[in-house]
Amino acid sequence: MRRTGLRPRRLVPTGLAIVLAVAFVAGTMIFSDSAKGALVDQYARAARNVDVALTAAPGGRLAPADLEAVRRTDGVASVAGRMRERLPLLDRNGRLVASFGTPGYGIDVGDDSALRPYDLTSGSPPASDGEAAIDSKTAETTGYRIGDSATVVDASDQRRSLRIVGIVAITGGVSTTVLTRAALTRLTDATGYREVVATIGSGAEAEAVRDRLPVPAEAVARTGDQLRRDLAKQAFAQISGLTIGLLLFAAVAVLVAGFVIANTFGILVAQRQRETALLRCVGARRGQILRSLLADSALVGAAGAVLGLVLGYAVAWGLLAGSVALGLQLPSGGLVLTPYPLLVSLIVGPLVTMVSAVVPAVRATRIPPVAALRMAVPATGRSRRSLVVAAALVAVAGTLTTVAGLRLAQPEPAMILVVAGGIGNFLALLLISPLVIGRLVAVLGWLPGRLFGVPARLAIANARRNPGRTAATTAALLVGVGLMAGGSTIAATVDRTAEVQLDQAYPVDYLITPAAGQRGIAPAVGAGLSGDRAFDLIAGVKRADGRVPGGTVTVAGISGAAIGTAYRPEVTAGRLAEFGPGTALVATGEGEVGDQLVVTAGSRKHTVRVAALVQNSDLVGEVILGPGDFAALYPGQRDDSLILLRAAPGTDAPAARQRIDAALAAHPLVQVDDLASVRAERGAAVRQIVGIIAVLLGFALVIALVGITNTLSLSVLERTRESALIRALGLTRGQLRATLLIEALLMAAAGAVAGVAFGVLYGWLTAEAAFGPTDALLVVPGGQLASFVVIAAVAGAGAAVLPSRRAARASVVGAMADA
Repeated sequence: MRRTGLRPRRLVPTGLAIVLAVAFVAGTMIFSDSAKGALVDQYARAARNVDVALTAAPGGRLAPADLEAVRRTDGVASVAGRMRERLPLLDRNGRLVASFGTPGYGIDVGDDSALRPYDLTSGSPPASDGEAAIDSKTAETTGYRIGDSATVVDASDQRRSLRIVGIVAITGGVSTTVLTRAALTRLTDATGYREVVATIGSGAEAEAVRDRLPVPAEAVARTGDQLRRDLAKQAFAQISGLTIGLLLFAAVAVLVAGFVIANTFGILVAQRQRETALLRCVGARRGQILRSLLADSALVGAAGAVLGLVLGYAVAWGLLAGSVALGLQLPSGGLVLTPYPLLVSLIVGPLVTMVSAVVPAVRATRIPPVAALRMAVPATGRSRRSLVVAAALVAVAGTLTTVAGLRLAQPEPAMILVVAGGIGNFLALLLISPLVIGRLVAVLGWLPGRLFGVPARLAIANARRNPGRTAATTAALLVGVGLMAGGSTIAATVDRTAEVQLDQAYPVDYLITPAAGQRGIAPAVGAGLSGDRAFDLIAGVKRADGRVPGGTVTVAGISGAAIGTAYRPEVTAGRLAEFGPGTALVATGEGEVGDQLVVTAGSRKHTVRVAALVQNSDLVGEVILGPGDFAALYPGQRDDSLILLRAAPGTDAPAARQRIDAALAAHPLVQVDDLASVRAERGAAVRQIVGIIAVLLGFALVIALVGITNTLSLSVLERTRESALIRALGLTRGQLRATLLIEALLMAAAGAVAGVAFGVLYGWLTAEAAFGPTDALLVVPGGQLASFVVIAAVAGAGAAVLPSRRAARASVVGAMADA
């Protein structure tokens, strides 16, 4: 039986599909391990040489007495306290150095160099009150160098100048300034430690010393190993979402490879009907034939897995090098190869190949020996009816799940249900595709048939002759292009909907907000801007926590003149014109129009009438009051939480921004968001996301094109006599090549068009679910989708070049004699 197995040369494309799929799986896993290793090394710096640690509760501090108590603990050899306090750093232009609005921190230089949570990369540690060291990332972004003077903002919001004497490497996503303990205490008005770390003496056990530590209320005592594990978990959280996303893409590649393998084995089994029948006639049992085919698939899968693992190493290197484009800043480090990717790859390759080959192999064992001696086994109508019934049942289930998701108000579960319904309907589409793809090929081939004559009409007839094979060939493309179209539609729809909502709710040019951790915006900021003729609309918004009968809410105070001008919320009930003293705008779900709403702030209570229900805004709040009603609840609050600003007609953007920066020169901890820049950055981010999706799904498309090449190559062998006959009747070699090229182009275009249509539909529905009760504004990125179809069609035609050349070069007489 082994000698009669499938010819290895014909299984090469199948092996290539497995190589690419396994490469993506292995590459993703190696990348994940390497990224984790680099992050662990980075975060382990904070726990280096630490045997035991005492950590204060979040927001709390350990007193100097706690450090002394640790020092006196039996088994402790050396001890160090670690201070970490908010200390904003300004750049060379006097603006805040922040990460996503979060100012930087200051840490103390440390008494024990072995227990410092940072490495000194250049210069020297600060030794006096006027000296500081900054982290290397901040030095790179700001341009600060050793010897420069940098400015920090102290606890009294006063600027203080420090001379930079060193550059350090330290874990953290925000700027870090290293100072002497005395200087940090003076600048932040804080005393005490966030953490106390210690080493133990020889012969002592870390667990025993930890258990002897005096632990204040809400503090945590850990061994150094426990601290390192906790830091590792914190590091892994940074890349968990990315790793999951990459594994999903890898799963898509494996799925597409499965389609290609199943199609290939189906064709090969069909081509060997006579040979299989002869084997059955001379005594071969069904089990032997089944085992032979599965053994072939296992060997191909194993070979593909080994080669895919080698290629996966290169994929991991590419992912690591491109991690910045994927939205992740990783520390430098080499690739880490663990046994886990090796094991998974060597299992995935043979397993996927064998599972994909099971159905064709079982079908081969069921061919009656006598019937298989005929040219073909006729298909029965029963299988088509069964296919339609199964597809209808799956489609009904998928549609019901989708509708259920769209009716939910909570975005996350709604999206999950819509995606689940999309998967169901996609399976239904795959089941029904043999009845659809052929007709779609005929529609797409109408114009080529008129333009290119006989070759195009033969191509259409060839593609429609075996709809099951054509559907299986295009299924892989349908998956890849469908996901790309869906991702592009979601990204474009979310971007446009968010932009329109922002423009409608905040018809202004600038948002002024305090930096994270700051109390608010001083009244002087709004007062200074209100007298500037460069701006024709200025509205301050005050925010505070409050309670209503339904729970805790954010209460906002804004003038009635700003409602409908600087702030235009979407109204779901009532009218904005009803807003005024004694009334409130309330987020949908917090009350009904006309109700009396009691708002509580501490010991104060204030009753207002609900004037209108509006869509909730994170920037403003759930309950919006007029200035007088807000002051009655919060009489001591003078600072604004947000200032909405619109430039006057005729004022260009650079001039307006220059005026704002001048007004904020004395307030470095106030930030300005230029809404035009926000829109541009969001648009660039959307384009980047679409590009990343296209690159990652490119693996699936390459595998799909391998499948098209494989199918055409095998069908050329299957149609050897037919090709020779039509050549004998007058078809030229060029026309035969054109026939196969057009056939491949039409199959690829049909799969791409079907994928685009399905992807756009469920991309829009997913975006609808993401926005909840707000209607999403469907945006179909026509240019991108058209490029997907064109690229797929051209690549499909390119995949047919070698098979078409082979068919055209065959001798007419020899082909008819050998067939």
